[in-house]
Amino acid sequence: MLERADRWHVHVVQGDARFVDPHTVQAGDRTLSGDFILVATGSSPVRPPEFPFEDPRVHDSNEILELDHLPRRLAVVGAGVIGSEYACMFAALGTEVVVIDGRDAFLPFLDAELSASLRQAMVQSGIVFRWKETVTTCDVSRDDSVVLTLSSGVTLELDGVLVAAGRVSNTETLNLAAAGLTAGPRGLIVVDDHYQTSVPHIYAAGDVIGAPALASTSLQQARGAMCHAFGMHSAVSPPGMLPTGIYTIPEVSSVGETEESLRQKGIAYVVGRASYRDNARGDIIGDDSGFLKLLFRQSDMKLLGVHVIGEQATELVHVGLIGLLAGADARLFEAACYNFPTLGDLYRTAALRALSEAPS
Repeated sequence: MLERADRWHVHVVQGDARFVDPHTVQAGDRTLSGDFILVATGSSPVRPPEFPFEDPRVHDSNEILELDHLPRRLAVVGAGVIGSEYACMFAALGTEVVVIDGRDAFLPFLDAELSASLRQAMVQSGIVFRWKETVTTCDVSRDDSVVLTLSSGVTLELDGVLVAAGRVSNTETLNLAAAGLTAGPRGLIVVDDHYQTSVPHIYAAGDVIGAPALASTSLQQARGAMCHAFGMHSAVSPPGMLPTGIYTIPEVSSVGETEESLRQKGIAYVVGRASYRDNARGDIIGDDSGFLKLLFRQSDMKLLGVHVIGEQATELVHVGLIGLLAGADARLFEAACYNFPTLGDLYRTAALRALSEAPS
């Protein structure tokens, strides 16, 4: 990374940074000034006070990577993306996993059909969900187990606890007030579609501005921000075209509109579906529950949303992403010839089914 920075004449300064004024940053013993500033300080796991993280059996989503053995029984507190990914991983490794969440909706930003399918797959893998429950106490006084008491009064005896209660932006030590900025809930910085803050020459990108908070989207946001700042052509995806990739088992990936968002906007649409089990490659790899779902505007069959669950979903979504960026309609996927057998051929199947159901 440093070699690449040198090639582009980027000077890297190591040190904790804080604003001195809207154009000046103190980084270690260096004072740096600039016409534009990009805040991309990332985030850290939230550590609720009711959990004794000093105990080696209680983990946050960063520190759990340092485990030297697999717990037989693990509670995951929080059914968000990170909690779900870890839950699937540990369940696949043979750990008994229970997921605890105070809500009753699972990954509600996803298309509801995808969310329901992922939840069903996780249950089939042995994961137990306890919805509308919160942890009231976490007792680590026993040598042989950690005991969680839930809001319903139920107690769980476990070998370990993973607290995946979200993340907080790393803004607390930046002295944002000196720059004329104020952080919102969980330290988030508010930006517009160009990633400008309320102080026009200061931009922010990545986890520090909130969802989707992925490495891929953060890079695109930062590049878009700096292209806008310096008046350069910005060949980057607009905010609404940033794909979500969730590395659960099975994988889930989405980009664009959901059925729910289209109904809220009053846009008539047509759904095209294609299942892995009816696809030769899907049959070969043994995925009998995955599917591709395409959403087209009814009036002109323009592609509006792409949703995939199954093997290689985070790869497969990119075909649809290019279609969205190009303003493609269902006829493009009908006309394309896909290698056989491939999962890519799901796009032709889904488009043909949508076209067959579209009003003439």
